Amino acid sequence: MSMESAAMKRGCKTEAEKAGRKKAAGVVRTRKPDISWIMHSFDRVDEVRLKRGVARLNRENPPERQIVLEDLTEEERAELLQQEKEWARKKEEVDRVKREADRLAKEAERARAPPPPEDPSKDKWQLNYDFEREHLEMKMAREPGFSGFSFEDNTRIPAMCFTDNPMHDHTCTWSTLQIFTVKVAGLEGLQLPLDVFGMVAVRDKLDYNRNIIFSRTRDNCQTLTQQDPCLVLTGPSRAVFYREKVYVEAVLKVKGTTESEDTDLSLLLDRFECCEKMNLCVDVGECRHRSCMSSILYTSKLSTLEFTCGLVASSVEATIAMQIVEGSWPEGLRCKLTACIGSLHHMDILLLDSGEEKVPVSAADGAVELSRRVVSVESYGQLIVRGMMRRGGGDHGQILAQAKASFPPLDADRSEGSLDLGMCKLKVTVAWSRILLFHPEGGLPLTRGSGVAVSTGSLS
Repeated sequence: MSMESAAMKRGCKTEAEKAGRKKAAGVVRTRKPDISWIMHSFDRVDEVRLKRGVARLNRENPPERQIVLEDLTEEERAELLQQEKEWARKKEEVDRVKREADRLAKEAERARAPPPPEDPSKDKWQLNYDFEREHLEMKMAREPGFSGFSFEDNTRIPAMCFTDNPMHDHTCTWSTLQIFTVKVAGLEGLQLPLDVFGMVAVRDKLDYNRNIIFSRTRDNCQTLTQQDPCLVLTGPSRAVFYREKVYVEAVLKVKGTTESEDTDLSLLLDRFECCEKMNLCVDVGECRHRSCMSSILYTSKLSTLEFTCGLVASSVEATIAMQIVEGSWPEGLRCKLTACIGSLHHMDILLLDSGEEKVPVSAADGAVELSRRVVSVESYGQLIVRGMMRRGGGDHGQILAQAKASFPPLDADRSEGSLDLGMCKLKVTVAWSRILLFHPEGGLPLTRGSGVAVSTGSLS
């Protein structure tokens, strides 16, 4: 903590003590607002800049001249911080000049070229999608480190990157996007039930590749009904890094009698921007940003998709695995497994709902095949995992057993707990990982862990 922050805290404490003494004398005073969170935010931004500067210099320096941030003196840190600010300022100016030159060149090229003929086979939704795709591809072509970017690629950054080694120079606790549900609504010319297939993904600033949250082939459609119009999400495959915005993408179709009779349900590529209001809560005497949630509608083709999302502040990534260690899941009983975080405990994240089908359990080791396993958790919060055994379909069947387990988040490593559902007992393992701080140009940093396979090839 900086000297200014410490001084502010002492000042606020003194004010509080004075106010308490005056209140005892019968006079009510309003305590001065505590603005130490502002200084804390500045300190955090500077820490991020320092980490980014160290990583940049270490990429340029030979192995024998690698910089270790923790070994720097205060004077060296201050000098490095100033150098990083100046480097960022110059880079922004160079990028601004280049963007302006590119814009002028493209305007001149468009002025010289005749307007392209309109493709009668493309409606406005297809044109919007193509425009956003071209815009993203042009943006990536200008960005250093993204020369190999391909629009169709899925993210190559896996979950659990830093479970066995937190690598603080490359990671942090950061805001991440939590997708709770994606609901199909606002149908035009269509009626439920519908057999839906296709893909929904999010793209963040770490690599701008697809982080798949829903994927079904034509041979494996999901049937949407009036009772359940939400897509069964299978992702994200890793935590969704949030800074300023992320992209959401959907390419969904309704299965027809034949492939030629398939219908476009949704086609979109758009930005999701959270308001990021200064919601603050007090936790152990410190001011922190409060996680929040919101819903946003995206209309395209013959439907409207409603994304219900949360912005999880100062978060770490939790990857959940479950294994039956005692008994077995009874035949014909429904399994429902969910997770939530303490601050948004009313918003469940569906990990598995077997419905009327058999619970997917590995015969070899009892591992339960979850539909979804990655959850973002506040570093100062709580992860809550629940299990329910139910007889009958829908949400009105008889509950035979239910249990929950709570996990305080870790900086790295794994936590274990259990769900005792009477006829069987589930072991719950949570692998914790900090959030990668910036685009891993040239590949992910090498970890010294042994439990996770990490690609070291180019991620761009």
